[in-house]
Amino acid sequence: MKILTKNLLYHCVHFRSCLFILVLGSLVYGNHLQNPFQFDTVAYITNHHRLDNISEQLNLNYLWKEFFHRGLLQISLAFNVHLDGFRTFGYHLLNLSLHLINSVLVYFITFRIWCYLRLNDCQPNNDETRFVALFTAVLFLIHPIQTESVIYIMSRSEVFAGTFYLSSFLLFQVYLVRDRPIKTSFKVLVLFIISIAFILGFSVKQTVITLPLMLLLYFILGQESESTSIRWLNKRKWGIGFFLLVGVSILFHKLLTDELFLIGESTAGEDIGRLKYMLTQPSVILYYYFKLLLFPINLNIDPDIQLVTEWWSWRFITALIGIAGLIYFSYRAKKNRLLLFLICWFLIVLSPSSSIITLSDLAAEHRTYLASYSFYAVIAFCVYKVPHLVFSNHTTKCKNIILLISIFISIIFSGLTIQRNKIWASEVLLWNDTLKKSPQKIRPIINLAHAYTTTGNIDLAIEYFEKALALNPNIFATNYNLGNLYLKKGREEDALRLLQMAALIRPKTPEPHELLGEIFLKRKQIELAEFHLKRAVEIKPDYALSMRNLGIIYYFHLKKPEEAAVYFSRALSIDPNQKQADNIRILINKIRKQIRRQ
Repeated sequence: MKILTKNLLYHCVHFRSCLFILVLGSLVYGNHLQNPFQFDTVAYITNHHRLDNISEQLNLNYLWKEFFHRGLLQISLAFNVHLDGFRTFGYHLLNLSLHLINSVLVYFITFRIWCYLRLNDCQPNNDETRFVALFTAVLFLIHPIQTESVIYIMSRSEVFAGTFYLSSFLLFQVYLVRDRPIKTSFKVLVLFIISIAFILGFSVKQTVITLPLMLLLYFILGQESESTSIRWLNKRKWGIGFFLLVGVSILFHKLLTDELFLIGESTAGEDIGRLKYMLTQPSVILYYYFKLLLFPINLNIDPDIQLVTEWWSWRFITALIGIAGLIYFSYRAKKNRLLLFLICWFLIVLSPSSSIITLSDLAAEHRTYLASYSFYAVIAFCVYKVPHLVFSNHTTKCKNIILLISIFISIIFSGLTIQRNKIWASEVLLWNDTLKKSPQKIRPIINLAHAYTTTGNIDLAIEYFEKALALNPNIFATNYNLGNLYLKKGREEDALRLLQMAALIRPKTPEPHELLGEIFLKRKQIELAEFHLKRAVEIKPDYALSMRNLGIIYYFHLKKPEEAAVYFSRALSIDPNQKQADNIRILINKIRKQIRRQ
C-alpha cells in the first residue's frame, strides 16, 4: 500500500507539472499563431517545387538522395503545404507543438539529471529536484530568446531536431536507471530506438551530431570513482589524450589551410573566412549569447556582431579566458559533476555553429535553442539554492522567497516573449525593429524595402532600396528589385542601368534578363531583346514569360510565325493559365491556319 501511494504521488506530481507547462506555453505563444510567413519562408516554399506534392517527398528514391540533406524537415513542410497551403496557422501550430513537447522532455531530463549526477532520491518529495526540473522547463519554454526558433517557420529545424535530441537523451537516462533491474532485451530495444531517433534528428539538422558525445559525457560523469569504466579511463588516459591531441592538430591544420573543408562552396567563407569566424565565436558566446540569456532585451533577428580579425584581440583573449575559466572552475569542483556537465552541454551543443564550421551569420538567436537548456538549469538551481544559503534556518521564508522570485522571473519573461511575438506580426514591424538595432547592416534595409514592396508602399520601398544601394552598389537584390520598381514607376533609364548591373552580378539568374528583354522589346531594339530573352530561357528552360515574349518577337517583329508558334506553345504548356493565355491560343491557331494555306 505504501509503495502504491508513493507511485501515485510520483505520477500525480509529474502530471500536474506537465499540464502546467502545456497551459503556460499555449498562453504565452497563443498570440503568434496567425502571424504571416517571414523572411525567406515564402521563397523557400514556393521555390521548392516538391513541397506541393507530398507523395514525391515520401518516394523512396527521394528519401535515399535527400534524407541527410534535411529531408525530414522538408517532409514536415510538405505536410503543412498539403494540409494548409499558404495559411500560416498550421505551420505555427506544429512549431509550437514541438516546442511544448521539448519543454516537457526538458522537465523529465532535468529531474533525472539531478538524480543521476547528484545521487539524489528521484522522488517527488525532494523539493530541490522538483523545483529545479519544473522551473528549468518553464524557463526553456518562455525565455524570449526562444521566440525566433518557435515563430520563424524555417527555424523549425532547431525545434524539430531538438525533439529527437531530447527524446534520445531521456531514453538514455532510462537505460541508465539505477533503482531497479532492467532486462537486457529492454536495454537493447532502448539503444535501438535511440539510434533511430539520432538518425532521424540528423535528417532534420546536422547539429544533432553532438548527441553521442553528450551521452558519453553523461555516462562517465555519473560513474563512481571506483567503477569499471572510470578505472579503464584512468588506466588509458595518456594514450587517449595523445590521440585526441594528434586528431585535433590534424583537424585544425586542415581547417586553416582549406577554406572549403566541412562547408563546401559558401559565400560565408568568402565574406568572413574561417579563421575570422573562429576568432569571433568566443566573444559571440560570452558577450552576446550570455548577455541575451541573462537579459533578454533588444532581441534581433540580424545582429550586428563585431568581427574579430586578430589572435591578440582583447575580445578574443578575454572571451577565451572566460570560457576556459568556467570549464576549469567546474572541473576543479570535484563534487560538482553536475555543473561540469551543464557547462559542457552549452559549449558542446553550440559547437557546430560556434566553432569550426563557417556560417553566413556570425550569430543567431535560434542557434541557442537547445544549448541554452543548461543555462536555464543553472538559473533554476541558483533561484532555489541562494535563499537556502542566506536564510538557512527559515524554511518557510525560503519557500516564499523562491516562489516570489520564480513567479517574478516567469512574469517578466512571459511578457517579453508575448511582446516579441507581436514584433513578428508583420515583416514591416520585424525589419523596422531590426534596422533600429542594426543600423549599420545592409540586410535589414533590403528586407524592409521588400516588406514595403509587398504591402504596396512603393515609394517607401524605393527609398530604402536607394539607401541600400548607397551603402553597397554591388548587391544583386538591391539592383534587381530597385530596377523593377523604377520600371513600374516609368523611370526606364534608371531601371535599365540597375538591371544591367544585376545581370552582371549574377549572370546565371534569369529574371534580370527577362526584364531587360521587355525593356528592349518596348524600345523596338529587337536584337538586344532577343539576346536577353534567349539568355533567360537558357538559364531557366521553363520560364513561361520569356517564352511568350520570344513568341511575340518572332511573330510581330522577325516575321517568323513557325518559330513564334513553338515559343507560344511552350509558354502555354508551362503555364496554361498565364496572363494573355487566350490571346496566345488565338495566335497559335492563326499561325497554324497560315501554315496550312501555304
